[in-house]
Amino acid sequence: MKYRQICRLLASGIFIALLLSVFAVSLAAAVSVNLTPNEGKIGDWVDVESAGSEPVRFYFSSDKADIGDKINNQVRAYMLITNETFRVPDRLEDGTHKEDVHGGEYYVYAVRANKDIIAVATFTVIKGEIWLTPEEGGVGDEVEISGEDLRPEQAIVVEYEDEVIDIISGDTTTDSDGKFTCTVIIPDSIMGEHIIIVADESGDKPEAIFTVEPKITLIPSQQEGGKEVEVIGTGFRVEYAITLTLDGERVDTNPYYIETDLQGSFSCVFAAPLYDSPATIKVVASDRNVNKAEAQLVVVGGIRLGPVTTTASPGNAGMELTIYGAGFASGATINITYSEGDAVISRATATAGPDGNFTTVFTVPPSAAGSHVIKATDGPTTGTTTFIMESEAPPVPLPRLPETAGTAQEKARFVWGDVTDPSGVSYTLQVASDIDFNTLAVDREDILLSEYTLTEDEKLAPAGSKAYYWRVKAVDGASNEGEWSSVGLFYVGFSRTAMSGGVWYIIYGLVALVLAGLVFWFYKRRSR
Repeated sequence: MKYRQICRLLASGIFIALLLSVFAVSLAAAVSVNLTPNEGKIGDWVDVESAGSEPVRFYFSSDKADIGDKINNQVRAYMLITNETFRVPDRLEDGTHKEDVHGGEYYVYAVRANKDIIAVATFTVIKGEIWLTPEEGGVGDEVEISGEDLRPEQAIVVEYEDEVIDIISGDTTTDSDGKFTCTVIIPDSIMGEHIIIVADESGDKPEAIFTVEPKITLIPSQQEGGKEVEVIGTGFRVEYAITLTLDGERVDTNPYYIETDLQGSFSCVFAAPLYDSPATIKVVASDRNVNKAEAQLVVVGGIRLGPVTTTASPGNAGMELTIYGAGFASGATINITYSEGDAVISRATATAGPDGNFTTVFTVPPSAAGSHVIKATDGPTTGTTTFIMESEAPPVPLPRLPETAGTAQEKARFVWGDVTDPSGVSYTLQVASDIDFNTLAVDREDILLSEYTLTEDEKLAPAGSKAYYWRVKAVDGASNEGEWSSVGLFYVGFSRTAMSGGVWYIIYGLVALVLAGLVFWFYKRRSR
């Protein structure tokens, strides 16, 4: 055949093939599968029908395939549907691959005699059921999950919003009847509905809805008046401002501005109010007065300070505190202690009024930086609070006397610049025979003035041409130590090195005068 004729025949064949494929697709598109209902449990009846004139057979399968795929190729696990109504099977036995039916998506295929798939419908198998007790609550609550009609003796996992959570008690597998009961804790999550799924090894995944509600927890739930209470809130809306009230009155919190995080949670601290007698108050947290949670706080007798001290705003030694107390016995003597660790370092007393309240002024004693417990008690009733001592070191003193490279008496006098500190200061003086202060001649603490004269027991021995070195530092009433001053150098007694150039010029002059006198006397005597 001629080349041109061959090309024409090939072109005609391609055109015919395209027509046939278009025709096949058109036929497939003309066929559809309808299921009534389109979800159900194993054993439920389902009606199946197709729209289209082409004769088809139906297959129920777990294998996902496309139109144009073939049965026994892409679809190997299936049940042949022989009637227009069929029951959802518990096992697929007709294909080359046999398997149990579990919960999830399945497919009903319309298939030609040549095994080509020309239409598909989706059917959801509902396998197993679960119940929640309770069905609503807060983050951190325990929820019991009961289930049945799952695969027997299968390991289970619990998912909360697609994240696996721990089973804290109960069953971790289904029993021989496919039942189980277990308990979980609701994780951090925002308010609203959340899906809980229990999945077994076969793929069954029954689910239920748990509704998260706003919740607050008080730590502790019973507190002394004047002491801190922590509020932990969960289950609110995301990034919303929170207002905290005590019996309807807004209370100052730390931080002052409260906002929920991306999980709808927040935390803050407030001071329990003082009452004349034990009281129970309602604490309410709300986001713009829309979503609210409340808890009960029991307030017992206690004390509070004025001013209140914090790490950001500490107090200092010597400051006067006003201590307010409430809830004590009428007319009782109140014993007040100020402690550093386990040691009581200051005591005071006060007297409660007829209503059990008292107010007294207390002077903070010198004590270490950090937290100190102030306790007030009449025996049966005790109130405690915390005082925060400042931790800032005092400035560095400036040495003045002895002057650098100057001389000093054996009982030397040292002078330096005054240093001030809110907690008051004392000074530590060191004198050494080496610049590294390894060999100390004087080590004196608790000097109250900015000068010091050595005592008879501390006097320094003349060291000839060797120098002494001295330094001083300030220590405040909170035991905060400042840095050492710059090192001063001085000499004790007379030595060539210790005397300045002017002194030597005077000595040289006197020697010269003595020598000149002797020469004059010698020549005068000889002339006679």
